Amino acid sequence: MKIYITIVIAFLLPLLHGNTVNAQQRKKKQDTLHLVAIDSATISKNIAALAKDTTKVRKSDTAVAILINRIESYTLLMNDLMSTLRRGFDTLGISEGIPVADTSLALVKRNIASLGRTPNINDIYTNKVMLEQLQRKLDNWQSTLFSYYNKLVVINDTLHSLRRDTAMRNIPSEDELYGFYLGQVTNMVLKYRGVDSANSINLIKMGLLQNKVANRYIETSNLYEDMEYRLNQYSRHMFVRDYRYLWRPHKDSINPLEFFPVLKNSINKNTKVLAIFFSIQWPIFLVWVLIASLFLWWIFNNIRRIKNKHPAQEAETILQHSKYVYRFPIASAVVLISTLSAVLSIRYPTLFTEITWAINVLALTVIFRQQLPKTMYRSWCFALCLLAFYCLANLIIEVTYAEQWALLIAAILGIILGYRMLKESGTTTYVQPKFTRPLIRLFIGTCMLSVLLVLLSIVGTAKVMGTSAIVNMLMAVSLYVLVQIIMEAVFLQVEANKDSSSFISFMDFQDVQRKLKTFLSILSVVGWLIVVSRNLYLYDSIYDFISARLQERHKIGTSDFTLSSVIIFVVVIWISTVASQLIAYMFGNTGQNANKKTKLGSALLLLRLAVLAGGVLIAFAASGIPMDKLTIVIGALGVGIGFGLQNIVNNLVSGVILAFEKPIEVGDVIEIGPRSGVVKEVGIRSSKISLYDGSEVIVPNGDLISQQLVNWTRTNRNKRVTFTISVAYGSDIKQVIDIIQSAFVGKKEIMSIPAPLAQLSDFGDNAINFKVYFWVSDLDYAGSQQSEALAFIYDALNKAGIEIPYPQRDLHIRSLDESLLDRLGKKGPAPEA
Repeated sequence: MKIYITIVIAFLLPLLHGNTVNAQQRKKKQDTLHLVAIDSATISKNIAALAKDTTKVRKSDTAVAILINRIESYTLLMNDLMSTLRRGFDTLGISEGIPVADTSLALVKRNIASLGRTPNINDIYTNKVMLEQLQRKLDNWQSTLFSYYNKLVVINDTLHSLRRDTAMRNIPSEDELYGFYLGQVTNMVLKYRGVDSANSINLIKMGLLQNKVANRYIETSNLYEDMEYRLNQYSRHMFVRDYRYLWRPHKDSINPLEFFPVLKNSINKNTKVLAIFFSIQWPIFLVWVLIASLFLWWIFNNIRRIKNKHPAQEAETILQHSKYVYRFPIASAVVLISTLSAVLSIRYPTLFTEITWAINVLALTVIFRQQLPKTMYRSWCFALCLLAFYCLANLIIEVTYAEQWALLIAAILGIILGYRMLKESGTTTYVQPKFTRPLIRLFIGTCMLSVLLVLLSIVGTAKVMGTSAIVNMLMAVSLYVLVQIIMEAVFLQVEANKDSSSFISFMDFQDVQRKLKTFLSILSVVGWLIVVSRNLYLYDSIYDFISARLQERHKIGTSDFTLSSVIIFVVVIWISTVASQLIAYMFGNTGQNANKKTKLGSALLLLRLAVLAGGVLIAFAASGIPMDKLTIVIGALGVGIGFGLQNIVNNLVSGVILAFEKPIEVGDVIEIGPRSGVVKEVGIRSSKISLYDGSEVIVPNGDLISQQLVNWTRTNRNKRVTFTISVAYGSDIKQVIDIIQSAFVGKKEIMSIPAPLAQLSDFGDNAINFKVYFWVSDLDYAGSQQSEALAFIYDALNKAGIEIPYPQRDLHIRSLDESLLDRLGKKGPAPEA
């Protein structure tokens, strides 16, 4: 509809403008302000003449203020409109882009005219891609021109509204006011004419430009539909013979062409397509360069920090764990952007995609030259030669007899290469990914299919299968290396931030590696499947099929839904849950620094609750589920609370209370009941406490609120240590106190304020007892400092000859066996009781 509106407006605009001008000329004879004169003297003269005609104007002194105010406001409005028109509208890019669009359309037309009975599917797809890019560009131009045209129409309507203002028919009767009025009106009329003329010119120019863009949009749409038709025809007849048999070179010739002229025309055509593509999509290349630059900066910055933080040998040992990123940083960055570009470049020209493949495999070759064994490296180079051949074959517009033989030989060589790699993978000690052997078998099977298709003279499909075989195998290797590169980059980031104040220092890399590797592996499999479907030219069909099924409406009772809305709902809920867990993990205590207290504390709990609540609301809104359904769910939840969810809700509310009151935070050392440990996580329903014996206790939040809780580190980590020392009666009390206090001299872990204290506490049954008090700055030092103090005091007391008495007991024997007395009598007199 937008196209036809554009054509009608562009076609009728000059006529409408002419009619407007004619109408204005007819109305000049009746209007008191729209005068024929174009200079100020003539305008003033005509206004003076009109002032004498009381049938057309009215003299009044009461409307002077209104007239002056109107004239000033209209003059300012004219100045603003003229400023807008003088600035003009930025159509230079559109005007300069039209020749590029014409060149693209001419190129596609010539290609269509030269297509024979054996066109290359890659060539047709390249035409479709170019037309799709051009169609998108023309659509953007149309939107821009429509916005500009609407602004011009608004200006035109504003000008006509000024002419209909009847208040301007009043003129002052006083001579002095009349002279002032005359000058103001003259200036306003001159500005009006200038704005009207400039607006009319801009309307004509804009209409003509809209007409040009609309014509090319229609032509592009027609050619795009033609390419769609040709692709559909190819998919229907992809297994139908499209060329002569190999053993009948001079008979049954469908389209006998010479190889080198076809190759020359094909390369010329593809280079022109690539140049046009670059002229349209050049900003995307700047984005890739920026991503590569940021990745390199990230890597080099982490390497520098690791080297600065550790001794040279230790730093080198850490960095050697990164066999790709540290040893080949530039090649790793190239692999990153080229692999992502190859996966994400769904509808790009064939030559651009092949250049991306070439850059990717060259970067991998730089890495594998020092990583792979010699036999595997030779196989890799052989695979690159096959890739180069198939890339060249994909550019050829039409099939030739020489290319048919070349495709047969290349497919046979691919089978030989596959069996060689399969044998090497079973005998080498080099660590390989698990998918290596199944991938090689898939490569061999696809090459066999390509050989069969060449023999059956289904050359176009044979070329597609051969290309898919080698590209799918190399892209699987590239995606595997990409996952390793990202994992190594994360490893360097974690190592560079250890023992720092950032949240990364809390991360346990082993846990991160396990979870991140699983996530990246899933993404890489999806990316590989996209590459496979695109190489087989099934991506569009699969995409359309899945889109149709997702948008199909289903009904359950009175409610209808689509699978896409269900998937969106589940995905948003899953993302919000993962985000909540990620926040708890990254900003919480993971066990690597179990005693380190985070600064954010319980605010993380509120953030997690906000993420989950926001995720639920966004899930309902994004999936199209009416919000009134949410109230039903909440009502049902309320009923559930009444029947058995009291404890759960109690714990949830207790979690919110913990977040606001902050009696405990992650990293606090607490005691609750008989258990003591470090708070590892303050969750939404429960909290995790890591005990000192290595176990973890899950405590419901309700228990933390309802029970008495001791928090040793709520305000600081100071702790008072108390123990008792006993000495024998007769000891020098002052000397004992001096010895005890000397045990704490020069200890940096022991606080000087309050100072250590030793006091005589009481006189025991067999000893004098002293109470000893001292404070440590960190409760982690309490046990070790107490042990060192006791050992020092013990040695010092022994050296001073001060006895630490044993307990004294009186033993009373009431009866004793006679035989025992006899034995004791033979050995000597019995001891006195």
